[in-house]
Amino acid sequence: MCVQQYIIHVLCVLVPLVIRGNDADSRSKSVVESMIEYMGNYYAGHGQFPWVVEIRTLSSQNRSEQELWSIGNLIGPRYVVTSCNAVANFEVVGTQRDRYIVRAKNPRNYKVMYSPDYPYHGPKWYVNRYAKWRSYKSELKTGTRSIARMSPHPLCDPQHFRYFFGMVELESEPIRPFRLFVNYAPPELDAQNLFRKWYYLRHQSVHRPALMSTWGRKYSDKYTPYMVLDFKIKSKILYQEWSKCVNVFNKLAWNKTNTQLVQENNTFCMQIHDASNTMGSICDHDRGAPIMWEGFFVGIVISAAKFEFCSLLEPLPFIALSIDDALPYWTNVERHILQYFIDNSSHVFPGLTGLVVLPTGLSISPPRPTASAIAWTIVGLLLLMLSAIS
Repeated sequence: MCVQQYIIHVLCVLVPLVIRGNDADSRSKSVVESMIEYMGNYYAGHGQFPWVVEIRTLSSQNRSEQELWSIGNLIGPRYVVTSCNAVANFEVVGTQRDRYIVRAKNPRNYKVMYSPDYPYHGPKWYVNRYAKWRSYKSELKTGTRSIARMSPHPLCDPQHFRYFFGMVELESEPIRPFRLFVNYAPPELDAQNLFRKWYYLRHQSVHRPALMSTWGRKYSDKYTPYMVLDFKIKSKILYQEWSKCVNVFNKLAWNKTNTQLVQENNTFCMQIHDASNTMGSICDHDRGAPIMWEGFFVGIVISAAKFEFCSLLEPLPFIALSIDDALPYWTNVERHILQYFIDNSSHVFPGLTGLVVLPTGLSISPPRPTASAIAWTIVGLLLLMLSAIS
C-alpha cells in the first residue's frame, strides 16, 4: 500500500505540471487589472473574437511594415477570408492610367498568426520582454502558419467595391478549433437575414452600436497606446451617411486608385461610435476586420484612412462591405457540416480539438492527442493496474 500511495502522490504532482505546461502562459492578474483601468473596454476579451487572425509579413516585428499587414477571418481549418487589397496588388495600365491589373501577392512573403488576444507566446502582457517571436506546431491557442496561396476574388476590381474580397489558403498544418479560444467566423449565411441585419444596423447603430475587432497598431499621432500594441482589440462602430465618407475621400486609401467615391450595393460608410469620447481609430491597416451585429459576422472593412491621417484624436469614417457576395466562400470551403460537432465536442473533451479533413477529401483523421489527454489516460491506466494488483 505504501508503494501505491507513493506512486499516486507522484502522479498527482506531475500530471498538473504536464497539463499546465501544455497551454499558453497564465496572465498576471495585477497587470491585467491595471491595463483595464487605463484602457476600459478597448481590449477584446480572451477569445471574444476567436476567428480573427493576423496576416503579417515574415518579419512580423518590423513595425515599419505594419501598413502591409491585414486582418483575416478564419472560416475553416485552412482558409481565411479578408479584403481584396490584403491579398493582391494593383498595377496601373493604359495610357489614361485608369485601368488596373489585379495580381495576387507572393504568399512566401506573408504568414498567418492566430491567438485569443496576443500572438507572441500566447496571452503575454509584457510585450517588450521578447526579442524574437517563436512558434510551435503543437500549440492549441496560439501559433503561426505559412501560406500556400493568396487569391483575390475573380471579379475584384480596385475601382469597384463589390466583390472586394480575398482568400488566404494555409500551407502548413491547419488551424484547429480549441474550445472558446480558436474558432471559425459565425456568418449570417441566409441572404434575407443578412439584408435584415444590415437594415437594423443602419437604423439602430446610434443606440446599439455594432462591433469590430482588429489588432493594436501604431498611429500617426505622437502618442501611441503601447499597452494595446499587438493585442486583439475591439471598437464600437455606427452607420454614417455616405456623404461623411465622401467629405474625407482624399484621406482614404481608396483615393490611391480612384478619383471619386461611388457607393454601390452592400457598401456602407461607418465611423467609430462616440468618436469624441472614445480612444480608437479605424485605418487602412485594419482592412479585412470583421463587423459584427447581433452576434453574427455581417461585413468587413475594405478601405479606411491612410497612415498619415490615421489619428486617435481625429478618427475618420471608413468603408465597410457586406459579406453578401462572399457567402459562396463558406458554402464551398471544407465541409462545415462538421463545425457544430467540432465546436461542441472540444468543450466536452479536452483532448478533442477538431477533425482534420485529409487533402484528398476522402477521409477524416482524428486530431493529434494533447498532453492533457495523454496524461489523464496514463493516470487512468496506472490506477486500473494498481487496483487490479491490490
